[in-house]
Amino acid sequence: MVALRTSAGRKAGARQFSKSWKQYQNQNNQESPAPKGFGSRLRFALRNTKVEWYPIPVGLGIGLLGILHFYKSQRAEQERREREAEDEIINPPPRHRIKPSGPWQVQIMSTLPLKAISRLWGRFNELELPVFLRAPGFKLYSWVFGVNLDEVEQQDLRTYPNLAAFFYRRLKPGARPLDPDTHAVISPSDGRILQFGLIERGEVEQVKGVTYSLDALLGAATPSHADHSKKFTDHSTEPSQKDAADMAADEEFARMNGIPYTLPTLFAGDQGGARHRSASLDASTGSKAAAEAEVKADLARGDGAPWYAPKPKSNNALYYVVIYLAPGDYHRFHSPVPWVVESRRHFAGELYSVSPYLQRHLPGLFTLNERVVLLGRWRWGFFSYTPVGATNVGSIKVNFDSELRTNSLTTDTAADMAAALAAKRGEQYPGFVEATYLHASRTLKGHPLQRGEEMGGFQLGSTIVLVFEAPMGTRKSFDAGYQEGKREGGWNWTIEMGQRIKVGEKLGYVDTEK
Repeated sequence: MVALRTSAGRKAGARQFSKSWKQYQNQNNQESPAPKGFGSRLRFALRNTKVEWYPIPVGLGIGLLGILHFYKSQRAEQERREREAEDEIINPPPRHRIKPSGPWQVQIMSTLPLKAISRLWGRFNELELPVFLRAPGFKLYSWVFGVNLDEVEQQDLRTYPNLAAFFYRRLKPGARPLDPDTHAVISPSDGRILQFGLIERGEVEQVKGVTYSLDALLGAATPSHADHSKKFTDHSTEPSQKDAADMAADEEFARMNGIPYTLPTLFAGDQGGARHRSASLDASTGSKAAAEAEVKADLARGDGAPWYAPKPKSNNALYYVVIYLAPGDYHRFHSPVPWVVESRRHFAGELYSVSPYLQRHLPGLFTLNERVVLLGRWRWGFFSYTPVGATNVGSIKVNFDSELRTNSLTTDTAADMAAALAAKRGEQYPGFVEATYLHASRTLKGHPLQRGEEMGGFQLGSTIVLVFEAPMGTRKSFDAGYQEGKREGGWNWTIEMGQRIKVGEKLGYVDTEK
């Protein structure tokens, strides 16, 4: 039998054997008239009412208990689902890792926690050294790795607090003069030429006989302007005098370097366009994200050519050059040409060594490693600049991108989360996170860089891959004075395989002589 709690009035004939002060007050309250307010009456009733229990039918009690149990189980299931969803967001599963094939040395290296080792090495490099150890320690490092201390800006080596500061050292002004040929592409860094040549069928040669796909290096998806609202936002419709001056400078930069640009309406802004658009009726309905992505990719392919391919009628081609930076080289990198950086892609990959040995034995090395792909344009068309990370490279820095974080747990977790969300939507994870510099310049729609301007640097030696579009030109016939390797009106290399090169030296040039 189930008991139900009810209340009844106190029996008048109950005898009390003792009386406390509280009972005396209760008795006085009973003798006094009941209060008139609802709250007062409620408190009075609760204080002066005896609780009694009465039985209810067994079926009603069982039904009540069943309802309570069902409610609690449903609530527990909902909390479990919410908790699992939060765990997926906070602790996403790791991305699928590509297991490289190769000799046993490569197999062993693929099992090592190279990213964690690189983070620890970066922490070690940031430890402050005792003043008396700095000069002899840096001189020993310079002797081992061939650093020219005469070029260092700070001749007093004691001013460098740690190894990281010495790795990222500046050079004296004029230590790296730029080649005077304005039609040349200059070296973006000190280092050694690993590979260079013409890109055919979308393949880049890593070493002789070993190639990798350009889609894998740069990303197959067409560059978008996603997430640009979070950075470089500009809400003004009428530019200030400073904006107008900046736009004039950008126009001059584009005109001098032959870069196409658009001139926005200075005084009307976007208001006229907004009024014109508001006059028409918007009859559109929502579309599926998966359908949009598929159609967008299909339209971008057009005739089947990738997004970075030159236009068929332009007689242009894609060229590439790979420069390896040794631990003793100058670690900052510079702009090889005047160009506009439109977007950035961060591939949070592995951190294998980029030594010549591993390049010979690990196909697609640069497509596996963490890298920052800068995409843009120069006077001849497409231009890309890719600093590639390596083992013990603490980070890749880009001076005009304060949000970029490389070789960190935060970016790895963000990449895992993006991959998990893409899988949940039934989409394929592109492998990178994209940001845009669309609002860096209202005229150029990107971040302009001058020839030789410092762009960033590595925390140790690594690799830079340049891929750019340039005219192919034509070869002279034997009767017209044929020269081997010389193309009239097109791109010509001036470097050799394995050559040592420094910032500002000529990699090649576009022959503009008629």
